[in-house]
Amino acid sequence: MRKFAASELLGICFQGNWKKISNIVTSSYFMNNATAISLEEVLDSVAESYKISRDPKDYLLIPARANSIGRFNANLDGWTYPETISFRPEFGCRTYATYNNKPHFVEHQSSNYTVARGVILDSHLNLDNDASDDVKREVERTIGMVPDKDAFIEVIVAVDHTKDPMLANAYKTGSITTFSMGADVASTTCSICGNVSNNVWQFCDHIKNKYSGREYKIDGISRVAGELCNETVFQELSVVSDPADKLAVIQEGLLSPVIKAVSVESVKDLAKLSEKEVKEILSFTAKFAKDIPNTLAKIITSYLARS
Repeated sequence: MRKFAASELLGICFQGNWKKISNIVTSSYFMNNATAISLEEVLDSVAESYKISRDPKDYLLIPARANSIGRFNANLDGWTYPETISFRPEFGCRTYATYNNKPHFVEHQSSNYTVARGVILDSHLNLDNDASDDVKREVERTIGMVPDKDAFIEVIVAVDHTKDPMLANAYKTGSITTFSMGADVASTTCSICGNVSNNVWQFCDHIKNKYSGREYKIDGISRVAGELCNETVFQELSVVSDPADKLAVIQEGLLSPVIKAVSVESVKDLAKLSEKEVKEILSFTAKFAKDIPNTLAKIITSYLARS
């Protein structure tokens, strides 16, 4: 079964300069331990397969909170601590480290590795942040325990600036601040009754109705139904757009600045756009690059080169 979930960027690094992105105060292992990053070694292994640059100077480095541990994501999928740290002899690593050397895509285009925009350099089990009251409440509703730490898998992604300049600029300006991870799981366990499912036809009633919002009392604790993933293999991280929000985003201002940009007499007139409008254009073009005419892409690229 393939699982997807949103993840949060913690910061970016370009040519040695770190910039914090997350609005939440979060201690990042990779931002605090930059010497732990081995970019050249990874690129030597994957650059040919992913058709990305071998030059470390061509990369943005982006640490990201990939998976929370012990609580459900928006899809009501979750990962327990034992699952996350379990050793996988077939891969020679713990489950969380199956992220390593996997590609970075746009819109989960994972069937073709050559369209990767970068690579996941490394992963780390982050246990450095105290659990807030909200986190404690969410974990208790998921697995019935109250944690001391807000545990999560942190990854660091190298994005090839030369392969997709628009996407890289959208990251650098903060127009894009979230990823979505993709993972394959062998089975899932119901958080309420413990039923193990290898496919959707084996789901119990709790999982079939997990989006109902119903709560169940277990040992006096209100719990929600969700899927706890087993034998996970993390496959990739993508930049995505939420289909439910796509139309609203265009109507709320992304489309009009783009039309305005096309109608000006010269590229330099794009400078009349506000900073907010430029960020919206960057975000739009990065997410929907395959749908944008080449003429418009050239105009925007020319502006970025001049700004």
